[in-house]
Amino acid sequence: MAVPGTEPALIEWLTRADHGAVTGWAPDPPLEALHCHPDLVARLSEIARPVAGTARRFVAGCPVVHHPRGRPIAAASGTNWLAVRSDRPAGALAPAAPEASAAALGAGWQALDPWTSDVAFARGTDLLRGHVIRAYELAEAD
Repeated sequence: MAVPGTEPALIEWLTRADHGAVTGWAPDPPLEALHCHPDLVARLSEIARPVAGTARRFVAGCPVVHHPRGRPIAAASGTNWLAVRSDRPAGALAPAAPEASAAALGAGWQALDPWTSDVAFARGTDLLRGHVIRAYELAEAD
């Protein structure tokens, strides 16, 4: 199942079960190689980088945040698609656009509004980071 606005290679990467260990924070690639708006790359980084132990790679020009053992826990694509592997409901962070679904990624993935349009920006950042922290905890338990 395709996710509108995302690269098929990204979806394939996120649904794989055979990820190896990942360390470090990959630098941003050149703009022409991105398939994710630079502002969204920066937003995901702002949310995920403070979570100790996270690592970032780019897959098909899109940022993917990983647990150090390799499991992808968050990803972004296009201008507003952000998904986090969290068992928390999206709540106030549910995306306004129905095409922003993360259902194709399987159970546990939540599509979230990276710009937190219905929540104050600082509070939205805290809520989004809470999802990433929870995704990290779940990956830790695997």
